[in-house]
Amino acid sequence: MAETQVELLKATYGDCIFININYGGKLFIIMIDGGPAYSYHHKERGRMKPGVLKDKLDELKNKGMTIDLMIITHVDEDHIGGIKAWFEHDFPTSDFVREIWINDDIEIEDVSNLQNTSAKAASFISMLREKGMPFCDKMVAGIAKSYDWGRIIVLAPSVTDHNVIAHDIEKNLKNADNENYSISIKDIMEADNKRDKVTPENDASIALLVQLNDGENDLFLGDANIYTVINAIKDDDRIEKPLHCKWVKLSHHGSKNNFDPKLLEYVNADRFIFSTDGSYYGHPDKEVLAHLVDKTDADFYFNYPERGRSMITNQDIVDYPQVLNRIKEI
Repeated sequence: MAETQVELLKATYGDCIFININYGGKLFIIMIDGGPAYSYHHKERGRMKPGVLKDKLDELKNKGMTIDLMIITHVDEDHIGGIKAWFEHDFPTSDFVREIWINDDIEIEDVSNLQNTSAKAASFISMLREKGMPFCDKMVAGIAKSYDWGRIIVLAPSVTDHNVIAHDIEKNLKNADNENYSISIKDIMEADNKRDKVTPENDASIALLVQLNDGENDLFLGDANIYTVINAIKDDDRIEKPLHCKWVKLSHHGSKNNFDPKLLEYVNADRFIFSTDGSYYGHPDKEVLAHLVDKTDADFYFNYPERGRSMITNQDIVDYPQVLNRIKEI
C-alpha cells in the first residue's frame, strides 16, 4: 500500500512542492518547481542567506534522502528561478537528483537578458547539457510513466501549446491587493465572472495526475490551461470519471483565468491546494475559492493560510458557517 504526503514550501508567490510517496517500506520523493530565486538564497544586509528551498535540500541531504523525480512545469520565474539558483550555486549529482522533466523546445533571441524567463530556461538547460545531467523533454498530454508505486499521467500541455513561449513578458507588475476579497461568496456566485486569456507560458505548463497502485489520485496542475486539463481527463480512457482525488493543487496559484467550475464535473477532491502568499498579481482570486466553497465539501490548504483567511468576509461566515474551519495550513 502506498501513501502520499504533500509539503508546500513558503516560496512567496511561487510554487515549490515536495511529494513523498511511501510504498513497501521505500520512499519516492517528487519535487515540483522551485519557486523564485529568492527561495534558494537572497541577500540580507549584504550577506547571502539561505532560503526555504536550500534549507529543505540541506535537510534531505543530511538525512541521506534523494529527489527521485524533479519536474519543472514551465519557465516562469516563480517556478524555475529557485532551481536555477540552486544549480548555479551547487550543481547536484545524479545520485541526489535522479530524474528531471523539463520541456526544452524554447526559441531564444537574446540569452544575455536573464530577466526573460525563456532565456533563464535556455541557460538552465545549457547548464544541464554541459554537466551531462540527463532530462526528459517533450512531456505532453497523454504521456504516462509507470513506477513501482503507481504511475504519472501528463495532462498538459497539448502538443500545439508545447512550449510556445512569448519573448517579451511584462514581469514588473506588482499587485498584492485583490479588490474582490471584500465581495461575499454569494455575490460572486451570482455574478457573471469573466476570465482573461491564459499566457503562452501557462499554456505550456506541465500538469500531472499522480496515481498510486492502491487507487489514490492526486492532481498537480502547475499553471496549466484548465481546458487542456479538463479535455485530457474527459478523453483519457485510463482515467475513471468522475476522478476522485485526495489532493488537487490548483492551477496558477488559484487564478480565475486558470479555473473553470466545469472541472468539478470531472474531478472531486478531499483537499484543494493554494500555493502563494499573494505578493505578486493578487493571487488567489476569490472567484475560485467561491466555487469550491459553494460546490464542494473539500478543505482548502494554503502554505500561507493568512492569505486564505483574508479572503473571507463576515457575510461569508454567516452564509457558510464552517468556511474558516475549512482553511488549513500545509
